[in-house]
Amino acid sequence: MKLIARSFLFITLLVPTIALGSTKPYPFLVGAGKGSIILRWAPPEAGFPEGGFNVYRKPVGTTVWRKLNPTPLVRITDQKVLRERLGDDLFKAVSGLISPAPLKVKGERSRKIQEGNRLSLLLLYADFSPKVADVLGLRWEDHEVKRDQRYVYRLTVLGPRGKESTLATLAKPIALEDYRTVTKPLGFSAKPGDGEISFFWIKEPRFSAYNLYRSDQENGTYEKINTAPIIILTTTGKSGEEKVSEILFKDTKVRNGKTYWYYLEGVDAFGRKSIPTQKISATPIDLTPPMAPGDLKTEVEGTTVNLSWEKSPEKDAYGYHVYRGLGYKGPFARLTKDPIPAYYTHYKDKNLPLRATFWYYVTAVDTTGNESGPSYTAPANIVDREPPAPPKGLKGKAEPGKVILSWIPNKEEDLAGYRIYRAMEKDSKHYALLNEEPVKKASFVNELPKTASDNPFFFKIKAVDTSGNESEFSNPVKVKLPDVMPPIAPVFRTFRVREGTIELRWYPNTEDDLAGYDIYRSKAGDKPATSTKLNKKLIPSVQHSFTDKGMSAGEKYVYALRAVDTSGNASPQSRPLVASTFDKTPPPPPGELKAKSLKDGKGILITWKMPRARDLRGVILYRASKKTGPYYPVSPVTVETRFLDTRVRTGKVYYYRTASIDRSNNRSQYSKVVQVHTKKP
Repeated sequence: MKLIARSFLFITLLVPTIALGSTKPYPFLVGAGKGSIILRWAPPEAGFPEGGFNVYRKPVGTTVWRKLNPTPLVRITDQKVLRERLGDDLFKAVSGLISPAPLKVKGERSRKIQEGNRLSLLLLYADFSPKVADVLGLRWEDHEVKRDQRYVYRLTVLGPRGKESTLATLAKPIALEDYRTVTKPLGFSAKPGDGEISFFWIKEPRFSAYNLYRSDQENGTYEKINTAPIIILTTTGKSGEEKVSEILFKDTKVRNGKTYWYYLEGVDAFGRKSIPTQKISATPIDLTPPMAPGDLKTEVEGTTVNLSWEKSPEKDAYGYHVYRGLGYKGPFARLTKDPIPAYYTHYKDKNLPLRATFWYYVTAVDTTGNESGPSYTAPANIVDREPPAPPKGLKGKAEPGKVILSWIPNKEEDLAGYRIYRAMEKDSKHYALLNEEPVKKASFVNELPKTASDNPFFFKIKAVDTSGNESEFSNPVKVKLPDVMPPIAPVFRTFRVREGTIELRWYPNTEDDLAGYDIYRSKAGDKPATSTKLNKKLIPSVQHSFTDKGMSAGEKYVYALRAVDTSGNASPQSRPLVASTFDKTPPPPPGELKAKSLKDGKGILITWKMPRARDLRGVILYRASKKTGPYYPVSPVTVETRFLDTRVRTGKVYYYRTASIDRSNNRSQYSKVVQVHTKKP
């Protein structure tokens, strides 16, 4: 029952429990109510017990445990009884989880996952509904308690043959005076949006669920707006931290411009509702701009441009704004101070200069003041249809990753600039445009991948005037990038280890201009910058092996390989290959082994002295019930010099010995054996 245990973990007024015979606390949780003590627990890992649970109570200062429930607390599966106890709404939600239909899934793993999901959902309902916890046999409310008396509780479980065993006992007494009112949730706030209101608050582990209430007036009637309890789901980040959704709830059943009032209450694991938060208000607003006008058209009459467009279909359309720019991408200036009325779809832009091209777009404005995006951008040319002369003197120069073009500047007064085109073949019919906005200088730098050196490139340019008239193409120029393409990283094939020698082999590279290889070595754990190149001269391209001699036994080495072409371009390093020579020498055993029983007999403390070994990995502790064995490991490989063995019984004799393990998994001889007798409590 991970969900319920998690929900209970930090509730104030809860008393922790101790599970007998186990080092892990059992989720048996107790809280004080106004006139009763409320007990909650989870089913054991094996599932709901066949015989059910019993709850016992003992006043502090007495020795007699009294059973509180007349009959064992079991999970109710009778559908008629469930409907009577839960009511129609809860019955519909959980009856299929309490008495589920057989799963239609393939595979044992899928079946277990589905069964686990069902149980988690059922226990989550038990978290925020006392009725569900009651019919599951996971809750008891003790009303027969005195206000001036403190109590201890015990939970037992009944096995298949009626055998009763204790699950958990309270570690600390509880009384009615421990009751505290469940305080309100923290950080409750709201943010209005367009047709919705988003809510935020701090997720607190003391609450299993939340309810949100709404009213049209601050002091009006509030109604719960969540049809099911609001449960905050979390995810886990890459570093293991818990992540909560930024928005915890959205109310979408609201109207823009209307003010609403809200408050929030939390529900804890006992089904208790918290004090409501303060009331807050929020007013959603219209943030959605209207659609842009369609079918924008321009018509030139002398120095006047007549614009027309389609009427906006928006119900809240208020009017239009007209924008003008000197280029397709602007910048654009608004021509209308106030919006043109929504029913009027025309505009005249007068007294424009000759030999110029203008660009226009129109926007729609709604009654809230939201403005649409621009309509289709439409051009208007004022006369001038004479193109510039084709540029002359085009030259090209290549550098790694770039082509630098230059030419003789044109002399037209209305010159706007130049457009540059590129192709892979000289006589190609399709030269690609590289710059939509004309460049004003008589030069251009075309950035290219440094690896694009296999084929030449061909460039042409056109001159463009301020009216948008383009010249004919210039003569083409051919440019080829220098070769900066390195070979691909080599791949190690295998290695062979002999005494003090490591022989490396790799797959041959397939580049036509391959010159050879460089090989590097470093020790495991060293920084890459400390690696050493092993070959003085380049290893020939036809050689695909290398033998490294004079290695230290047991030392790990990291090798990397690079390929180099005839232009001196070096590939990235290969994936590292780790190899080590033999090490069959075991470390010395630990010394000064001692063992001592704890006073309560529930543990044995064993200490030892770590041996000295350069490649020591750690120590393993072994235990036996007889001096002659067999001995079994009771600790992992550890670098600590002490270990507390709690898996012992009082009044018993145990024998211990240790052994050392190095990084090559060589194990030392066993240490001497020590004997210890656990004390009786």
